[in-house]
Amino acid sequence: MSVNRRRGFVLIAMAAAMFLLLAVIGLAFDFGRIFIARNEAQIFADAGSMAAAAQLDGTTIGLSRARAAVARLPNRWNVGTEDFRDVMVEFSADSVHWEPEPKDPAAIQYTRVTAPNNQVEITFLRAAGGPDNFTVPARAVASIKPVRLTQ
Repeated sequence: MSVNRRRGFVLIAMAAAMFLLLAVIGLAFDFGRIFIARNEAQIFADAGSMAAAAQLDGTTIGLSRARAAVARLPNRWNVGTEDFRDVMVEFSADSVHWEPEPKDPAAIQYTRVTAPNNQVEITFLRAAGGPDNFTVPARAVASIKPVRLTQ
């Protein structure tokens, strides 16, 4: 009688272990997608802020060239399946007060590119009560002299 009980326990234990194993694999899949999307967004923001900073020359034409440089960057993320939305290019003289249209282009010392609304669809976490989507924002600041990332 104890042999039959052990066989039943092994079946129940294997079923529970298999369920937990699949749950962990699902979590790893979702977190991996979020991590990849976060890296893609941050690389875009870094490249955008540096490309914009390289175009600034103290004129309003330089501001237009900076925005155009960001617009020319590859605008794909989520393993190349989606475009970045609501990308903002802002400028600042002191890296504290940011303006999309600065009054004095000659005073600009910093550029900031923000990609705030990147939504990664969640597949497996939803089954455990998680959200349908996860927002993966990115922001980068670059100085113009020398052109380098600062934040």
